[in-house]
Amino acid sequence: ALKLVGAKTRAPLNRLIDEGLVFIEPTERGQQDLVVLEADSGRVQQMLQKWRGKAWTAEILRLIAGMAQPPTMPEILRQTGATRQRIKKLIAAGWLEAREEQVWRDSLRDFDFVPDEAPILTPDQQSVWETIRPTLDAGQSARYLLHGVTGSGKTEIYLRAIDAVLAQGRSAIFLVPEIALTPQTVRRVSERFPGQVALVHGSLPIGERYDTWQRARAGKVAVIVGTRSALFTPLPNLGLIVIDEEHDSSYKQSPQAYLRSEPHYHTRDAAVFLAEQQGAALILGSATPDLGTWHRAQRGQYAILQLPQRIMGHRQRIRQQADRLGRVSRYQDDREEAMMIGLPPVSVVDMRQELRSGNTSMFSRDLQEALAVVMERGEQAMLLLNRRGQATYVFCRDCGYVLECSRCDMPLTFHRFDGSLRCHHCGYSQSQPQACPACGSARIRYFGAGTQQVESALQSLNPTIRSLRWDIDTAQTPQMHFEILEQFIERQADVLIGTQMIAKGLDLPLVTLVGVVSADLGLALPDYRAGERVFQLLTQVSGRAGRGVLGGKVILQTYQPQHYVIQSASRHDYAGFVERESDYRRALGYPPFRRLARIVFTYTSSDQARQQAELAAQQLRQLLKERDLSATSLIGPAPCFYSRVDKKYRWHLLVRGPDPRAALRGLSPEPGWQIDIDPADVL
Repeated sequence: ALKLVGAKTRAPLNRLIDEGLVFIEPTERGQQDLVVLEADSGRVQQMLQKWRGKAWTAEILRLIAGMAQPPTMPEILRQTGATRQRIKKLIAAGWLEAREEQVWRDSLRDFDFVPDEAPILTPDQQSVWETIRPTLDAGQSARYLLHGVTGSGKTEIYLRAIDAVLAQGRSAIFLVPEIALTPQTVRRVSERFPGQVALVHGSLPIGERYDTWQRARAGKVAVIVGTRSALFTPLPNLGLIVIDEEHDSSYKQSPQAYLRSEPHYHTRDAAVFLAEQQGAALILGSATPDLGTWHRAQRGQYAILQLPQRIMGHRQRIRQQADRLGRVSRYQDDREEAMMIGLPPVSVVDMRQELRSGNTSMFSRDLQEALAVVMERGEQAMLLLNRRGQATYVFCRDCGYVLECSRCDMPLTFHRFDGSLRCHHCGYSQSQPQACPACGSARIRYFGAGTQQVESALQSLNPTIRSLRWDIDTAQTPQMHFEILEQFIERQADVLIGTQMIAKGLDLPLVTLVGVVSADLGLALPDYRAGERVFQLLTQVSGRAGRGVLGGKVILQTYQPQHYVIQSASRHDYAGFVERESDYRRALGYPPFRRLARIVFTYTSSDQARQQAELAAQQLRQLLKERDLSATSLIGPAPCFYSRVDKKYRWHLLVRGPDPRAALRGLSPEPGWQIDIDPADVL
């Protein structure tokens, strides 16, 4: 039993057990009484005719006959008001049968999902589906990259693919990057495939995860929806793996500063292997595919499928939205079954100009006016703060210049404890300048904010605004994620304030405004993927606006309005971004044109961490020389961006080349070293 707890917990638990204060007792899965109607539809009609004068009996029979699964005794009593004695009479008469069944722990058991019919596909969707369907019908292994703009109907393609494999008696796995996305995804999948879906993610109770694995192994569920770990659910006869938002870094099990976890696998790579082993199809979907995935697709490793147009909705859904909102669609047109809509217009606000005009608020005048319009119309808004960029960086408030390392073009990070500026990539450091090197201004500042500050500023702007915060502090459990989302959907708040989790995959038709408080915040992180992460985030969050009959718009506030990431995001220009970012990566030798390996050295002593990093660098230089690996180079060693975590110091070393693993063969790792191939970041 103690194998289920961590090493730190196991030792004190053993002491408590030895002292007789804690007892371990096995738990048995419960049993429940099911009531089964033992008759075909013709006999049910005979039974109803016979019991026509007994209203309560007819009601019981109709209830059981209309249910997909046999109900429990308490369910019948609750829904009909009948007594247990009356049901026993029907059992004694042979009309019903009572049987005992094992109770599985299932978080979806108490949800009522209304079956949903598949909508008519748009021409773009039909073209994509006609490409995928023959492979699925043939039960062949294949890899697809579904590149579709936000709101283009990628999920419907996933559902059609799942339906196709289920029709063959096979099973499917549907992965999402965040627990926050699981409620909405589970609902859509369960409405299409009621009674066949189970949920798996790391925050579920271990007993429920165990039961789900057992149900999957026994073939009692056909579709698994979940986060990264759901990939390993033992489904028999796997026919399909879907990875939605495939670009998301959450799919990499990384040795983060705050989380030591092994192995450091990437879900996408594991899914490729699993699909090949099982003869299953793999569909990766995203509006902003990972640059590495796009590069591999261009080389033929994935078949690229495109959904370039956004769908507002089908005729019935649009009418339902308009009726529910009590107003006419701004895009009213009943001539087409499915109505298309353009991506929302994006305004870029130069916050330097706001300061010069005397506006010192974190909200630009454009954003303030847009929020006022939302409140006046009774609509909703979302405000995004990229918390990953909360770590302070140094910039000029007059010209927007960001102080960067002279050796690797990475932003320098301000360290409050000694006032220095450091490059967490190569180790370079300098003192903080008194004036901007670009324009000479003395208005040098470090920058960072949090969702609480945004909420406070919003209340100061308009105390009548009802706001909700959605971040790691306010949503620490899956249930809290669900409750916050439900509150916002039920219009219990006007503005949703959050971090990256609000940018991903949510379909909220009443949201007509998305504001990004500091669009350039993440650009200052000392990571070669910083630009890609910001572009993906801005594109994804922009996709939350204008998804329904009311339309919408996006406002990006920035101190770097001309930055290619900001400009590309404002134009929804993935191709343009890929071209610029690829030029940058190719010139500096970063993935996908070279591969990286990262070694992190973690010790209680800063000197020991540095010494071990230097020892590894010395060994690697010797190995590179002996093996004539001239195309492989070392970067560092240097302190990690997160240089001290949990009272331990961290240094790192990067190996860059065509195959960094070749350089690592023969290296003698010491305790305290962590080696990560193809790291998701270098922070």
